Amino acid sequence: MLFDTHCHLTHAPLMQQLPRILAEAAAAEVTHFLVPGTTPNDWDSILKLAQQYDAIYAALGLHPWFVCEHHLAQALTTLNQRLIAHPQLWVGEIGLDFMRATSSEAQQQQIDAFEAQLQLAQAHQRCVVIHNVHASSACLSSIKRCHFTQGGFAHAFSGSLEEAQEWVKCGFKIGMGSLLLKPNARKIRRIATELPLSSMVLETDAPYMSPEPNHPNHPRNTQSVAKVLAELKQTNWHTIAQATSTNAFNLLQRT
Repeated sequence: MLFDTHCHLTHAPLMQQLPRILAEAAAAEVTHFLVPGTTPNDWDSILKLAQQYDAIYAALGLHPWFVCEHHLAQALTTLNQRLIAHPQLWVGEIGLDFMRATSSEAQQQQIDAFEAQLQLAQAHQRCVVIHNVHASSACLSSIKRCHFTQGGFAHAFSGSLEEAQEWVKCGFKIGMGSLLLKPNARKIRRIATELPLSSMVLETDAPYMSPEPNHPNHPRNTQSVAKVLAELKQTNWHTIAQATSTNAFNLLQRT
């Protein structure tokens, strides 16, 4: 059994053909999914999906790309209401993306939104799903500044082994995804080789980050990630599937 810990099933083109997508994933032994939100506009559709399918888990958050498009206080009020109403709900996808935000003002706007959501997650004792691009040090500083201790998933990790170890110390599992499928992705392959399996989860980010040019990513590709990780760990992919799924469930069962 494989767990895709990061896939946007409510986004096109997946949502329009969801029964087929889930059937194809199941054929590849991908049976559980965590669907993160990116803006308040998709929160209700994600909650509806999680209520419809027992194998789908939900996280709601304001993604750093869209911070400037939404009124933060209003979004936080809505998120707080959803967290009260849904005790199993995570917070995400939240974080920092300094590739998109290059000015100090834009970066601070992302930091303010990130820390406000961290504080909300801490207050409700919920795990989080982190988006981090060129901002690992700033993300970790925010986590420590907010005294956030609930942990979660470091999505689509692309940093160094040393950075990955810092995230693990803060209670996070490292998301191993499509980047691992690139033979020249040396940093993530070093992490995959040297980091304990107990610190990893699998993901696709479907329909994004596709390993196939001009084709949307698919949750079934979780199996491909598991097989590459198995080669690097010198084991079989079913062992990878069991270990990484257990890691995901252990965090989900805390909420």
